[in-house]
Amino acid sequence: MFWNLPDIKIAPDLLFYIGPMPVSNTLLATWFSVIVVLAIGFLAKRNLSLVPRGVSNFFEWVFEQILNLCEEVAGRERGRKFFPLVCTIFLFVLVSNYLELIPFVESIGTINHPNVHPFLGVFLYQKADSNAITPWVRPASTDLNMTIGLAIISVIATQIYGFRMLGPKLQLGRYFTLRDGPIGLFVGILEAVLELARVISFSFRLFGNIFAGDVLLLVMAFLIPALGPVPFLLLEVLIGLVQAFVFAMLTLVFMTLGTTAHGGEEGHGEEHRGGAAVESVAH
Repeated sequence: MFWNLPDIKIAPDLLFYIGPMPVSNTLLATWFSVIVVLAIGFLAKRNLSLVPRGVSNFFEWVFEQILNLCEEVAGRERGRKFFPLVCTIFLFVLVSNYLELIPFVESIGTINHPNVHPFLGVFLYQKADSNAITPWVRPASTDLNMTIGLAIISVIATQIYGFRMLGPKLQLGRYFTLRDGPIGLFVGILEAVLELARVISFSFRLFGNIFAGDVLLLVMAFLIPALGPVPFLLLEVLIGLVQAFVFAMLTLVFMTLGTTAHGGEEGHGEEHRGGAAVESVAH
């Protein structure tokens, strides 16, 4: 039976070029996810009213929950500053993850074998031809390039907020300081290295979970057509939501920690409340 499994590859498939820029099937999915997130923002803003109804009511509820979470973790002032980025990351990752649940997403594409002749010029019906197609769209979260890029955005945003809220002296002092002697300098450099390690942690966690789920759905669809993937589709709904929440939540926690001065130099009531919330989330 395994001879009819689909062609599973880690690298995305190159479809065409726009000038010198190559366009892959995961890049098309990324553009689609961006358009969906922009459409959600447009629809939510267009129908603003004192008593929201229907879709606007749902979006307002989602945004309110994320805003409350940001304020609980980072404090009211910083939480409102972090909210736009955290909410955007959550929605983008969620849409990118859920793309694998849409029927025929990875079943429509270009025939890549010269000896394969589809029925009516459109349909492949022979098992041996099941891996002779290059899909036009593949979920963006199954491309390591996308997850690394998103992780870099998260880490850079954390540093930008740190410089803006703490100032260059305190922000650089987190990593390069002789106040506590050589051990303090070593700990600071180690913290700088960990900032870079977060890129690997962020990107591989999201990529590994979604790529594994995507492969599982493809395999089950070919082993047990029609009903085989159903239980795993329900599981992937939960995994996609959890992974989007984890990515956005870790970004929020690291931004909160990255804008909290060491030793309480800039400490005030809100930061203390935010720090306590971060510790509760981390545990």
